[in-house]
Amino acid sequence: MRALNALALGLLLAAPAAPAAAAAQQSAQPGPQVWDRVVATVGDTAVLYSDLMIELEAMQSQGQQVPTDPTARNAMLRDVLNRRVDDLLLLEAARRANTEVQPVEIAASVESQINRVQQQFPNQAAFEQALAQSGRTLDEYRRTLSQQYADQTMIQRFLRERTGKMAVPPVSEAEIQQFYTAQSGQLGQRPATVSFQQVIVKPVATDSADARARRKAEAILAEIRRGGDFETIARRDSQDPSAQAGGMLGWFRQGQMVRPFEQMAYALRPGDVSPVVKTEYGYHIIKLEKVRGAERQARHILIRPEITEADIAAARARADSFAAAVRGGASINDLAVRVGTSPEQRNLRDVLPERLPPEYAAGLGDGPAGTVVGPFQLNEGGGQSFVVAKINDRRAGGAYTLADVHDQVRDRIVQNKQVERLLAELRQVTAISLRL
Repeated sequence: MRALNALALGLLLAAPAAPAAAAAQQSAQPGPQVWDRVVATVGDTAVLYSDLMIELEAMQSQGQQVPTDPTARNAMLRDVLNRRVDDLLLLEAARRANTEVQPVEIAASVESQINRVQQQFPNQAAFEQALAQSGRTLDEYRRTLSQQYADQTMIQRFLRERTGKMAVPPVSEAEIQQFYTAQSGQLGQRPATVSFQQVIVKPVATDSADARARRKAEAILAEIRRGGDFETIARRDSQDPSAQAGGMLGWFRQGQMVRPFEQMAYALRPGDVSPVVKTEYGYHIIKLEKVRGAERQARHILIRPEITEADIAAARARADSFAAAVRGGASINDLAVRVGTSPEQRNLRDVLPERLPPEYAAGLGDGPAGTVVGPFQLNEGGGQSFVVAKINDRRAGGAYTLADVHDQVRDRIVQNKQVERLLAELRQVTAISLRL
């Protein structure tokens, strides 16, 4: 039987900050010292009393109040234990279902989390000292985080696969109102948002530059078909940021890639290499690596036609004419369709300004609804383009109303009901013992 010495999955986002609290542990010892013991078993996994203590300390380090009254404290411990048991039920089920998580999927999240924690300390030495006080090295902390994120990702993927096959349970308006009332105090403040339409004008390569790019892509494809290693060639020749990872794009679903790329990727079988595929970004060669339900994992090589300064100047001039036309009453959507701005980029609603590329902050400014802005330059995907936008709405920040979150609340209730149903099924087939 193995003991799970990791923070509860429900607190994964908060738990990695625990090293910051290591120096305060002397004054934050939770109650009288006791010998460690098993407080629950789920299948062949044991939950230790020390697991619960670690989680309480993590909750304290995040500012959550932990009661000192023994009765209230024990009630909180039982709540923590019940959440842990639920997490383990799902994790064990995900493992039995062979739910797969690749290390490359979690590496970026782990390093991002470590960087966020490091920023809480004045320097690297202070960070490593706090880790040492908690009994870990940086490498051990990284391994712990990697396992936590892998488990969390596995559970989320398993839940998505299982609940996606469940019937949607009914949800009444009374349930939505009750949930909103109970949770409204935890919703925080609704951030300011902006809604706008836009047309994105991209420089167009000359016919000769386009033909050169296609010939290069065809030559690379021929090399691959003669036995060349796709990953090595991608590192050498691809003009996409994924080149440094051998062209690896990771897992994606339908709707996440531009249409021609997606259609080809979903037509391939694992191990297949596509013919040359043209998209708005250039010429692609795609290798399908794996299939997982509705998801695909692929590598690609991108060859971009050369864009000259004259091409960029022509795009800027066209964007200027579009801005004048929109200010004169022309439909910005019609112009967006004309130049091939993708449907998901034409009309953006209730967007958080800080989540837009930085060029939008200056480009949109603080103009009211009805303002036409631009063209302003946008640097994306290794190239330049120009944006003309029309602001449709601005919403100031404030408290969330039920209307703001109605659909999200309903979706959360549906999800909760489906997860409870799944947990009930898992409890019937899993041996569980609680000893707290």
